[in-house]
Amino acid sequence: MTSTYSQAFSSPPSLWGLYPRILAARKPSQLAAGTRVPRLEARLSRVRVEADRLARYRELCGCQSVDALPIAYPHVLASALHLAILASDRFPVTVLGLVHVANRIEQRGALDPTGGGEIACWLEGYEDTPQGQRFTMHTEWRIGGEVPWRERSDFLARAPRSVRAKASASEATAAAPTRGGDDVESASARSGEDAGRVSDPVAGSPARTTSFRAPAGLGRRYGTVAGDLNPIHVADLAARAFGFRAASAHGMWSMARCAAELESLVPAGVPRVLEVQFRKPVFLPSWLAMRSSEDAAGASFALLDSAGDRLHLSGSLRRAA
Repeated sequence: MTSTYSQAFSSPPSLWGLYPRILAARKPSQLAAGTRVPRLEARLSRVRVEADRLARYRELCGCQSVDALPIAYPHVLASALHLAILASDRFPVTVLGLVHVANRIEQRGALDPTGGGEIACWLEGYEDTPQGQRFTMHTEWRIGGEVPWRERSDFLARAPRSVRAKASASEATAAAPTRGGDDVESASARSGEDAGRVSDPVAGSPARTTSFRAPAGLGRRYGTVAGDLNPIHVADLAARAFGFRAASAHGMWSMARCAAELESLVPAGVPRVLEVQFRKPVFLPSWLAMRSSEDAAGASFALLDSAGDRLHLSGSLRRAA
């Protein structure tokens, strides 16, 4: 039986105490075969929403409504708990090598911007995939006996590049007869900074395009608000040390910025689901093009570079069943 390691907080843990622990940790980038990951939990007993922090978040993410919390904002409230779990001695791989590859948020109704309730997070085990080892962080905002907001965040501890390339080649060979010769890589193979053109998932559908900019310094500004000061987002020099050509925007900023463009379509009072697959980093500064295709249930969308050559993320915002 897998053990459980729990942490409880009455206020969010300090990022300045967690980051030195992460940087000093000597953990592998991959788990050895047969390694077990225990259930790791963290709970914040009282949720507080700081008005000035929320206002800066709304400005950075282009949110228009001020009557309810943006759909992705509770992730910000939980970010220190996530980091406390990942920085703990019980989490067995290095945090700095993890890639955020997917996110799903379910919101059952408008969220009160004054806060209240508690946030609970947990992670347990992992999944072996051709591209690496996948870990899932679960988060719930609980108010009384209700759970008005829950999230699943998937992180990948990437396999060595040679292993990923071999897996991608095998997938391409197996799928070739049904693709008609199209050279399209799998979503998981395209995480990180791998080069190449990708297909637009809403191409060919009746769609509208919105353009906006991810300015220089966005990673630092969003990271300060969101409590995520990962070096690859904060400065070009730090990003290059980890193999990227420049600092990149946070995936959760990209997700929130796309959701803001669609908030009038599926408003906060409607039970809704927002989910994305993160494909390629948004290097700063960049002009971006968001393409969306609407139907009665909501919209599918894709975020690309201004030339349409790089797919940064794809996803949907829809009414919950």
